[in-house]
Amino acid sequence: MLGRPLLPLLFSMLAGILVSYYCLPAFPFYSSHSIFLWICAALVLILFLPSGLKLACLVAVFFLFGVFLDFGSRRSGELATLADQRPIAVIQGVVLEPPRIGRRYTKLAVEADKVLVEGRLRHVREKVVVTVYDSARKFAPGDRVICPARLKPFRNFANPGHYDYELAMRLKGFSCAASVSDGRRVVPLGKGSLGFPSEQLEKVRKPLRMFLDKELSQQEGALFSALILGERQNIDVELREDFQAAGLGHVLAVSGLHIGLVAWIFFSILKISLSFSYRLALRIEVRRLAAVLTCIPVIAYAFLAGFHVSTQRAMIMVVAYLFSIILGREREVWSTLCLAALVVLAADPHALLGISFQLSFLAVVGILWLGPYFYHKFVGFFPLAEQSASVGAQIYRYVAGLISITISATVFLLPITVFYFHRISVVSVPANCIVVPILGIVVLPLGLLVAFLVPFSQLLAHFLLQLDAHALNTVVAIVHFLGSSGFSSLWLVTPNAFEIVLFYAFLILLHYRKRWRWARPGLYGVVLLIVLDVSFWTWKTQFNRNLRITYLDVGQGNAALVQFPGRKRMIVDGGGFSGGNFDVGQRVLAPFLFYSKIRRIDYIVLTHPQTDHMDGLRFLAAHFHVKEFWSNGEWVETESFHELMKTVRAKNLLQIFPDDLRQARKIGGVKVELLHPPPGAGVLKGNNRSLVLKFSWGGVSCLFPGDLEAAGERMVVSNSSTKLRSNILLAPHHGSKTSCSTLFLEYVKPQLCIISSGAGNPFHFPNKEALERLRVFGCKTVRIDRRGAVEILIEPGYYQLKYLANR
Repeated sequence: MLGRPLLPLLFSMLAGILVSYYCLPAFPFYSSHSIFLWICAALVLILFLPSGLKLACLVAVFFLFGVFLDFGSRRSGELATLADQRPIAVIQGVVLEPPRIGRRYTKLAVEADKVLVEGRLRHVREKVVVTVYDSARKFAPGDRVICPARLKPFRNFANPGHYDYELAMRLKGFSCAASVSDGRRVVPLGKGSLGFPSEQLEKVRKPLRMFLDKELSQQEGALFSALILGERQNIDVELREDFQAAGLGHVLAVSGLHIGLVAWIFFSILKISLSFSYRLALRIEVRRLAAVLTCIPVIAYAFLAGFHVSTQRAMIMVVAYLFSIILGREREVWSTLCLAALVVLAADPHALLGISFQLSFLAVVGILWLGPYFYHKFVGFFPLAEQSASVGAQIYRYVAGLISITISATVFLLPITVFYFHRISVVSVPANCIVVPILGIVVLPLGLLVAFLVPFSQLLAHFLLQLDAHALNTVVAIVHFLGSSGFSSLWLVTPNAFEIVLFYAFLILLHYRKRWRWARPGLYGVVLLIVLDVSFWTWKTQFNRNLRITYLDVGQGNAALVQFPGRKRMIVDGGGFSGGNFDVGQRVLAPFLFYSKIRRIDYIVLTHPQTDHMDGLRFLAAHFHVKEFWSNGEWVETESFHELMKTVRAKNLLQIFPDDLRQARKIGGVKVELLHPPPGAGVLKGNNRSLVLKFSWGGVSCLFPGDLEAAGERMVVSNSSTKLRSNILLAPHHGSKTSCSTLFLEYVKPQLCIISSGAGNPFHFPNKEALERLRVFGCKTVRIDRRGAVEILIEPGYYQLKYLANR
């Protein structure tokens, strides 16, 4: 610690930021001014302390400094407060980056400077994500626009294990979202100012962007824009999925890999070039001069790539290392890493909470710690290759180093990767070993050379770009070959904090088992805890004693997990959103299931084929080893329905229709009854043809009526009146005005009604009249849009309501 004082100082500042962020908001008597005074007092105290206590006091100062930084970063914009009320506003501002174009919408990042709400004009300077539906206009960075829009807050899906979308958008600097129903309402006002240095950068980036659009195909242009300009908006979902499955998702974002490759290329070229000057080599150390000069292209590339947060972070890390070479301290890699982290966190303390910061720095930690171990193991297979100067030996050492780096980063990041992304790639080592050299030796250098040549010679730039495009297409072919296989990646359950700690404890103790006397017994203890943890989750997920029904937050839609006594599980509906690429199954349902340590679903039920019940089932059908698919038999001509049925057939799922469910089924002792539709209901369409299922166990029953409306409710009362009575009711049609009729409620007599409707939905669900009818019947209502996911634990004779997420 004394040899590397930056290490305890960094950990102290990290602790200060985390303690302040998670604990101190509850104590309003703290303020940034009082903390600043404490820091000043501690710094003065250090002057009078003996040398042995100065480091300890400095550690305390950095802890307070972390708290101070967190307090100073707590900014709540005016628009964020307004968005909670979801008002209609007129927004005027400047488009900041190229739009993201979907099938029915365009997303714009707009820096708003004027907002008119309820007759009051507000002058602001806040970033807003504007979603424009049915847009016919093309937008570009620097365009000034004005439009009427409905402001909306960013909102998480309130299920355990959810992705923190609100935090992610806050870290990107956005205050709120806004939606425009018709693109014709977005009126261009000419050119606006992007500010310094974005305005100057756009003058360089725009011609290059236009050149790429003109010379390349859509896919090639999207990839080059991602690698050179840091713009990933137009990479299609299928290609992005191939990169993720192959363990190459990091290649698509300009980050440490790209900045590091640029630094390595220029440093190597400059060092060799400068070495040709005998006089210069005698007067100055060539390596240090090369490091100084390398800072220029590194910083230039960071700005060319848009100077996004991940790019800034990577640039700081690389420049810090270059400065360690300049100072002759390049062997102090740990101190250099700590210095880079301190600089990044001083600029933005909440970067610590971001996924990219954690992955970037932990990957470097893994490479620095485990890389030498793996490298020596690989080189040890051929001892002559370690000292030989032959070309073959050099190639072997290079490949060994590349494999060692990939394995080190992959192993060390394993629990963090699974925690955030729920999957690992089993082909990441060969994929990185093949793709990264092509990227670093051909694609990036030629791409940067093209960017340099565009203003001077478009003919030469065109020739080099075509060569580069061949190399990039080779990369795409390799990625598609490796990533499109069904066995290229594994989906895994989410580790909790205790399990992550166990993993790193096991790794550390295994590594140092021969150096530390107590490491071996500690290793045995950790293995025992791992066995106990696996045993606990096996018992909980495979030997369930009760019936559990979890109603999930999927926005405007329905989705519920039914866990039968024993090990059988069922998903009833899967939620979904129309007109976009957002996969509710992958992004909302699967993270909850992985968090709950569930990898297998036995039955999926589609009450009726509408988007808000159906789209999330596609991913579950493909990846959760489903056995049976229950549906009402209705066929609709929509793309998502065809994709779902294609998956059902490809996975050879047993299709169950209403006629197959006329007799009640027993699953884990639970009686499952179909109450609707009746035989010969082929004339029914849409909502009123929804499957109506009743689950009964231990004297308690739950009713799932799908999207039944008044006509369907009258029909189910007419055909199944004696079976309708249930303790728990999922509100039909999300609590619409045409559902929850008095006749229906008289026969169901629910004690508890769960209402699944999205907050601020355009249909104004749940309807006030429906809520009033439920109140008249003395039924307690629980709205998922306000309380998040809820679990009903049913034991013989009674049930218990549990809120799984708090708003």
